Parts: sequence; structure tokens; C-alpha cells
Amino acid sequence: MLVFGTVDDVFAMAVRIKENGRTLYSGAAKGSEDQVLSKLFADLAELEDGHILLIKDLRARYSDDSPTGLVWDPEGLAAGYLRSAADTHVFTRETVSERMKQVGTAPEVLDMAVQFEKDTVHFLVAMKEMLLDEQDKDKLDELIRGQMDRIGMLSDARRTCRPTRCEIIP
Repeated sequence: MLVFGTVDDVFAMAVRIKENGRTLYSGAAKGSEDQVLSKLFADLAELEDGHILLIKDLRARYSDDSPTGLVWDPEGLAAGYLRSAADTHVFTRETVSERMKQVGTAPEVLDMAVQFEKDTVHFLVAMKEMLLDEQDKDKLDELIRGQMDRIGMLSDARRTCRPTRCEIIP
């Protein structure tokens, strides 16, 4: 068949990923000894809140009983690709709390944050390719560009940070 699940399913995965990002960044903001990093993480948590709203807004535009509510997959490959993107994301539902317990220094948290952003770009690109509406694709492109900007910000912070204590406090 030409479809995999529904757009609603895809958007639900995207919301979950962004909520996990908010948890990561707000927890790192609370647990960082470095005030500059704490501010960076707090700002990133706030951005995640905006991303969640954007994704939920896009999600609301689709209905499962209309043709646009279906995810386009003409070669039958999108389902596997999208599942792979979600399953290999640094934070899946099963691993989010365990992964956050494994870090204790600012460089470790920044490394995790960079990987989170890279994985999110991967997922959003897969998601974008399955949407039919060009305006919705443009909105995801904006979100993807923002994720890529954050990879640069986090990488810069990683290069200059000191190995201070930074727990992720849920």
C-alpha cells in the first residue's frame, strides 16, 4: 500500500522527541554549575516548547479520515526509515531516563545534546519527505534549520566549556 500509519502517528512521535528534548534541556539548566551553560540550556528548553506548539499546530491541520491524513510512501520505504529514525534517536521512550542518569559533567551533557539535535534533524527530514503539503514542508524546513543552528551553538559551547558538574535533574 502507499501509506504508513497516519500523519497523526508521525506527529505524535515528533512531539514525544521534542518533549524529551525539553526534559533534557530543562533538567540540564537546573543541574549545571556553570551559569552560562545553565542559561543556554534554559533557552533551549524554551525553544523546545515553541517547537512542540508548532508540531501540534501542524498535527491539527490533518485529519485521519481525509487523504491528506495519510503519509505518502510510494515505494514502501518511508515506514522503515521513519521507524529507524525514531528508534535510533538518542532518546526513545524506554531510554530517556536511563540516558540522563549516565551524564555528570557539562561536556557529557553537551555531547548528548548535540546527538539529540542531530537525531532530531534526521527524524524531521524523514517526516518532511512524507508530507504532501508544500507549506507544511516549509514549516518543517524552518524547524530543521533551527535544529542545525543549535548543533552549531552546542558544538561551540562544547569546545569552550570546562568540565564542571552538570547533572540532568528531572
